Amino acid sequence: MTRAPVSNLPNVDWSAERARITRALAGAGDLSVIARNDGNLQILIPGAEAFARDGIEPRSSLRATLDRISDVLNETPGTEILVIGHTDGVGSELHNMQLSIRRAEAVVEYMRVRGIALTRLQADGRGETEPFADNGTEAGRAKNRRVEIIVRPFAR
Repeated sequence: MTRAPVSNLPNVDWSAERARITRALAGAGDLSVIARNDGNLQILIPGAEAFARDGIEPRSSLRATLDRISDVLNETPGTEILVIGHTDGVGSELHNMQLSIRRAEAVVEYMRVRGIALTRLQADGRGETEPFADNGTEAGRAKNRRVEIIVRPFAR
């Protein structure tokens, strides 16, 4: 993926922006914002209603959450956004890895349409390798069909 030239990036007070993003997204029952040990932000979006089993199109509840996240992140152009897709454990590992990447790409495209520059967005998939819940139950599998977003300042 092509990155924006470093010289064209606005200076970002990452500490202040991290706090602003956290405050702006706090209190939303449908997501969690976590400050990671590496200083980046991790936005966890529960998956129970995010995607249909074996589906890649974000469901309406996920779209509403992505609208809110996109609005907040549009205010900080000096950050990059990594979208990571996850799946449940049904199906082959290869299928689930491909599905998780396609889910992340669908979210990236949704955020791009919402106004976030494609040069800020990356997609990755983890397949079934990082489950949140028990894949032995439908409720657990639904929770594992999720997306997480990592927000970090562009490297200078």
